[in-house]
Amino acid sequence: MKTLDKLQTSEWKRPEEVMQLHRLKIKKRALQARMSNTHITRGDLKLRATEKSDKCNYNTNLEASNDTLFELLKIESPKVDKAENTIIDCPLTFRNALSKLEVNKNISEPEIVKGEKYIPVDWTLKTKMRFMSLKPFPWNCKLKTSEEASGISGFVRCLNIGEQDSTLDTSPNARLHRCCLVWQHPSIPWLELFPRSAGKVSANLASNSTIVNNTYIKEALYKDWSESFRSLFHLLRARQCPYFYVCANNFTVLFRAAGISGISEAHALLTPTTRGFRQFLKQEEIEYTMPLRKDFKRRSNLSDSGCETLDTATSNTTLVNHIEDQNLDDEDETQDEWLQSLGVENSEIRKINSSQKETEIDNMKQSLILVKGVEAQALFNFLINCKSAITTTGPLAGIPPTLLAPVAFHGATLKPIKVKESTVRVDNERYFSLELRGPLLPHVLPSLCSLMKSSQLEQYSASCARLDSTTSFSAVKQVFVCIFTEQEESINTSKIPQNVFGKENLSDCGFNDELLKYFCSPDPTHIQIIENIKFSNNFYTWT
Repeated sequence: MKTLDKLQTSEWKRPEEVMQLHRLKIKKRALQARMSNTHITRGDLKLRATEKSDKCNYNTNLEASNDTLFELLKIESPKVDKAENTIIDCPLTFRNALSKLEVNKNISEPEIVKGEKYIPVDWTLKTKMRFMSLKPFPWNCKLKTSEEASGISGFVRCLNIGEQDSTLDTSPNARLHRCCLVWQHPSIPWLELFPRSAGKVSANLASNSTIVNNTYIKEALYKDWSESFRSLFHLLRARQCPYFYVCANNFTVLFRAAGISGISEAHALLTPTTRGFRQFLKQEEIEYTMPLRKDFKRRSNLSDSGCETLDTATSNTTLVNHIEDQNLDDEDETQDEWLQSLGVENSEIRKINSSQKETEIDNMKQSLILVKGVEAQALFNFLINCKSAITTTGPLAGIPPTLLAPVAFHGATLKPIKVKESTVRVDNERYFSLELRGPLLPHVLPSLCSLMKSSQLEQYSASCARLDSTTSFSAVKQVFVCIFTEQEESINTSKIPQNVFGKENLSDCGFNDELLKYFCSPDPTHIQIIENIKFSNNFYTWT
């Protein structure tokens, strides 16, 4: 090193001195490299020794913990194979538990399948329904004699083909035909009585003029209709009919038996209504509520008293309604101040506001009214004597409202739903299509879905065309209605499921147990407006 320093300090350097300096630098670097490797190797050995020691201490702690665990649980200590250093027939150790935890961390969580096992009830009347599937349906539209006869017999006698012992044909065609029938009154071959929209009715006005201009024919039609309506309502009160519809030109009424949707009384929903119609009900002393009105809290003192619905239950909707109510209050105050400046009395101002608010909801979804119990009987009496329910103009002039029901009644006509089967192409894929047209009642969709499930059709979808004026029937979530009467509560029925009474009392209404379970459920989530529904992986999804 001194020689190296001496060479570096000299001013003049000879070639041999330069080479000597170069060789010294190489030796210095080699020495530094050897010294570094020695430290690293020793460090590794020390680290490995430390890890081994920690592992031994860890295993010793685990074994000690195991012994403590067995002592606490009063379990015999496990047998150890000393040759292989393994535990024999004892998975209950901390080591095994920790190893399982490590394995479980690497296992990915299973995917959650979205959907429901049930089909919600949609009280909206449907005009068309189309099912589509990649695989062919287990039936066809060409019915054999036995299939048509068995389908009719099963529907008329309320028999579950394939589930009850009988001599009826149980083929998919017969069971499909059973689902595609409806009872209707009146039935006039040259008039289409559903839907009851004058703009959509294709009728021969010349032929209908005979009814309009003949008083005897009109009175005979009305008398026959009154008997059918009365028969159907009595079936409903006896709980041998779950529900039925009354379709007039300007409104539709849905009567439901006690027990449906968990409600302990017979009840009825009517939509849409006008202020004049509601005034008629008031004059007849028929009490009703308007569950879809947003201003039920502020306008509870008016003749159109309302009550809360599930539509205002969510926080977002409540906030929006609160803001709207504040805006309405501000507008009302401004208008009231202006009227007061003109010298109008407060009583007159209240009447003006009441009239304005009642008129604003005319013929809208919010104009739906609900009656229950004895008021449902009063509404029946009102409708059966209401001359305004029969229009005096248009192609359906003089024709009473259309009655639709899933069970037979006096004067009812058995009407088949039109069924068409075809194949269509969507995105270059071939689909099998099944289309139904006619008055499709709420039980048709779940019945067809149940039929397809029993036929082991793994995947399909359905789209529905609805009668828009009846969507408010499903918009009403009947949570606000008392499920039990005071007398039922006095015998401590609150602990009994709310749909038990309905299912038992409606056992003769023509529905099987599966349908009754859904129609009698008080759960508001079981009532939805369905436009599209899909079935896949044994789950239903809808929009």
